[in-house]
Amino acid sequence: MRPEDIRRIRKRIDTTLNNFRSIYGCYVNAAGEIVTTMEIPVLDMGSEEREMYAAILKKVLSGKAERNQISLEFPTEKVEDSDEHRLLMALRSTQLRDGNMRELLYQRIIGSLDMDGESYVVILAADTYDLRTKDVRDEEWSEESNEQFEYFICAICPVKTSKAALQYLPGQQEFRGVSTGTLLAPPSVGFIFPALDEGSADIYQVQYYTKSTSVNHGELITALFTIDNPPMAADVQKETFNLTLAEALGKECSLDVVTSLQAKLSAKAEELHEESPSEPAEICIGDIEDILSDKGVSDDKIRSFGESVGERFDGAGTFNIGNLIQKRSFEVRTPETRIITDPENALRIRTKTIDGVTYILVPAGESVSVNGVDITIKPEE
Repeated sequence: MRPEDIRRIRKRIDTTLNNFRSIYGCYVNAAGEIVTTMEIPVLDMGSEEREMYAAILKKVLSGKAERNQISLEFPTEKVEDSDEHRLLMALRSTQLRDGNMRELLYQRIIGSLDMDGESYVVILAADTYDLRTKDVRDEEWSEESNEQFEYFICAICPVKTSKAALQYLPGQQEFRGVSTGTLLAPPSVGFIFPALDEGSADIYQVQYYTKSTSVNHGELITALFTIDNPPMAADVQKETFNLTLAEALGKECSLDVVTSLQAKLSAKAEELHEESPSEPAEICIGDIEDILSDKGVSDDKIRSFGESVGERFDGAGTFNIGNLIQKRSFEVRTPETRIITDPENALRIRTKTIDGVTYILVPAGESVSVNGVDITIKPEE
């Protein structure tokens, strides 16, 4: 889903929850057993309770594209004939009112989701609204609707037990030890089905949310959406890419090569963002190989790198640049020290061998402090 489509859905989830009939769900304990199920009519909720449920649902539509927000596509044959897709379509068409269908979804989630022994709550909510159409000539939205978008949201929230604390009790005018009991944390994973694609429902796609960029619960993706090779979590993609680069290039994986690659990938990401701000910045493996070639990496090493990428990334030809680089900082680490600088300063870092010892050189700049103490660096004579 494009950012603008996600925003359209988020606007539906206001603090009144008036666009939703009921909140459904189940509470699953650490043993994977359903403790209780729930069906709460929105009309029976107080304003504060509505706001809290709205915040949970909106969280499933938050985060960055291809890191927290992942667009998943069903294989065509699975849309045409699979129990998994039929279940999602049944939940959608009944607006979650069929208890048997909800139970089937709960069991699929329980049977596949690994929450590291944590209890959790599955929350479901459904909505239908009239889509407005955009006039191609003047890009204005028409108030006339020609299509209804039926969808439902699933949020899976860990359950946390709060720690005891001292709380002021006005009646006793004292601070006494109390515990607020079991609390519902923000969603760690969730999805919306079907996806909204340029103003129309796309039953071939689902928009998937993961709070963590290191764990995206691929086992759940496979069980619910019949995707045998779910995408790697964003941080895992970066770690795998870095490992592949280091292993394939070997001794040719120098500081100069890596800093140049990171700098050019960052520049490419900025360029693509300016051209299409709503689209994730992507680069193909061939362009990465060209960057390595420009820095003098041998053809054999580049060929080895391309083959390893194909094996480890299941033949993927393009990558989200944001999942390959460290945007906010550039880090150089040795067993003895750690250097962190802005990415734009990366190309100024050098190596130099002095008296047989190789050093990493960092420009000192005009202001230098050591443990908070401003110091003066005397230039060598």
